[in-house]
Formats: sequence, structure tokens, C-alpha cells
Amino acid sequence: MSAVHDVRKTRHNSVSPRYSDSTTRGYNAKEFNDYLNKTGVHYYVRYVLTFASVFGVFPVCGIYKRDVYKLTFSLYSPVAIYSILLLCGFASIEIFSLDYTIRNLNQDNLTAKGGIKKATSGSIFYGNACCALWMFIRLAKKWPKLMQDWRSVEVSMRRFGAPRLGWKSTTLAIVLLVLAFTEHGLHNWLNTRPGGKDDIAAMSLIDDSNTSVILIDQSATFKGYLERFSLKTHWYLYDDYKSYNPVKGFLVMWLSLTATFLWNFTDLFIMLVSSALAAQFRKLTKAMHDVRGQMLTMSQWREYRETYTSLTHLVKKIDDHINVIVALSVGSNIYFICAQLITEIDSIKHSYFRTLFYMYSFLFLVFRTTAVVMQASAINDESKKIVPEIFMCPTHSYSIEARFLTEKIN
Repeated sequence: MSAVHDVRKTRHNSVSPRYSDSTTRGYNAKEFNDYLNKTGVHYYVRYVLTFASVFGVFPVCGIYKRDVYKLTFSLYSPVAIYSILLLCGFASIEIFSLDYTIRNLNQDNLTAKGGIKKATSGSIFYGNACCALWMFIRLAKKWPKLMQDWRSVEVSMRRFGAPRLGWKSTTLAIVLLVLAFTEHGLHNWLNTRPGGKDDIAAMSLIDDSNTSVILIDQSATFKGYLERFSLKTHWYLYDDYKSYNPVKGFLVMWLSLTATFLWNFTDLFIMLVSSALAAQFRKLTKAMHDVRGQMLTMSQWREYRETYTSLTHLVKKIDDHINVIVALSVGSNIYFICAQLITEIDSIKHSYFRTLFYMYSFLFLVFRTTAVVMQASAINDESKKIVPEIFMCPTHSYSIEARFLTEKIN
């Protein structure tokens, strides 16, 4: 806060305090904290995080509240218990799918059409779900403190205004989730429609018996859908079609849907956090651009340096907690891009709609992975844009604080 007092002392110097948002002018720390409850980073990301907590993948209590100081984590809360139950469910399916992978990962299957996807897709998909959910449970424990630290940085930057993230975060979440659930819905429709034949069915236990396909419920009912979904997409969980029951089918369907959401939410979460951090650096860069060519005092240079330092510390704190999530996201996306590319090549002999679906799925994965990488790299790009603004200052204004800031950036 000393930097803020120094700025107030120099209000009659060559450069007066500038505000990026006129609504923040004259706010003290408490008033601006209340203002951030309606415009801060948490205010905009809480909708997506609340939706995620409903699916049990982000078990933070009070995530829907505007005040970051009301966020808590309890291992015994209903949402945390539900997350642990989901983790147990994912782990159970992963055990069966991993066993199937080990038994079928051989030369004959790898050289056969669809053999790689058949042998590895289940274990990779649910292995990714297990790892991601475990990481988000660990992150949820630290999230209240991270948001409070982020709020402290936002309050210290109140002279520059708060980034407007509303339209960007909302649009990003809606577009990504709509595209993801469209892809998931088309996948289920193509693979579970009554009487339909597909690549996954060719991999499943249906091949083991010429009569199995007749005995599977082909009715256009929810009960029939559950049976077809379980036996055609999770064949490695069943010894034969007789071991299926509706309760097991419903649990498999729900776990599959949640794992799909978790897979997409991982990318969305990285993009939202990265874009918010980049926006904070963008605010600082704009503030320095506004005073380009003007004489700055030592205290003003110190304020910019301390603000930049607090932002870099915030980035390092968040990176320490989500770097493994980023690595998991990129790794799993690369696998599924390769798997979809192989499947798309194999699907050339299939129907027009199936080929179109695999093309859409492949392009969506490429788009999503590219967006994650670009958003994550935007933080570093925005942090470097401050350097040209420093070099544009007059020679007589360049002080030891400006040199410290340049060294900090470099």
C-alpha cells in the first residue's frame, strides 16, 4: 500500500494519477474490494466454477458467492464427498480398462484396423479423468487462498481499474461447452442409435457372438439407450451381454458424461485463468502507455515496479498449482488428436455422416488444444509488452526504479 500513498503525495507533480475506468476513481481499498465483488476475476469465473462444482469436479464451498473471502474448502462437505465418490468410480472403470489394455496391447491388435484406439482409448480417457479430478480436488483446497491473493493484487491495482472479462469469459465458456457437448452428443448418437453399426461396436463384445446384437435392446427408449451405450462403448466392463443391468448402465453413462465434462473443463479452466492473468498485465501496460513520454517521479516508477512484481508473484503462485493440469491437458489432447486422426483415416470407407463427424471431432480437438496453448502463452507475451513503454520514457525521467523494473522483466 506504500506505493499508493506515494502516488497520492505526487498528485501535483508532472503526471497525475490516471484511471482506466472512471468508476473506480477515488475508491479506497474497502470500497474497491466491494466494487471487485461485482467486476473482479472471481465474479466472472464463478459461474463456470459453480457449474463445475455441480458435476463434482471443483469442490469449493461457496464458489457461487461474490466475496472471495467466503470461499472455503472442506473434505467433509457434500460436494467434496461427491467428488471423492466420482474419483472412486473413475478409478474402478480405469482398473477394468487398464486390464483390457494390457491384455490386448499386442502386435496383432496394433496392426489391425482401429486396434490402437480399441486397446488404449478407455484406459487413457478414464486415466485422464482420475488424474484431472485428483488435481482439481487438490487445487480446490488451495483455491480460496489463491483467490484472496488475487483479490489483493486487484485492490493494489485499483488505480488502473479492473479488467472487463465478462463478455470474453462468458463467450469462451459457452462456445467451448456447446461445441464439446455437440461432439459428445453426435458421438453417442452414431454409436448407440437403434440397429446402428459403427466402429466402436466392431471393437466390442458384439463381435464375439453373432447373436449378441440381436439380444441387445434396440428400442428407442431410455432403457434401451443405456444398454446400447454400456455394451457398445464400455464393452471391457462386461464379460458378455448377460452381465449388464440398468443400474450399472446408468452409473456408467453418468461417469462417462462427467469424465467428458471434466476433460473439456480442464481446457476451459486453463483458458479462463490464463486470459484473466494476461488481462491484468494488459491493464498495467495500458497505464504505462497512457503516460508515455511524460516525466515520471521515482515513486511512480516504484509503483509500476511493485505492481509488476506482485503480478509476477501471483503468476508463479498459480503456475505452481496448475502446471501439472496444463501438462495433463496438452498430453491427453495430443493423444486424442492422434487417435481421431487415425480413426478418420479408417473411416474413409464409412458413411458420409460418420466421416463428417470424425472430421468435426478432429478439428475441434485441434482448435481446443491450440486455444489452450495460445491463451497460456499470452501471459508471457503481455508481460513483455511493458518493456517498449519503459524505453519510451524521457531520458531525464529514467531512474534506478525504471532500471529495476526493466531488469525484473528481463
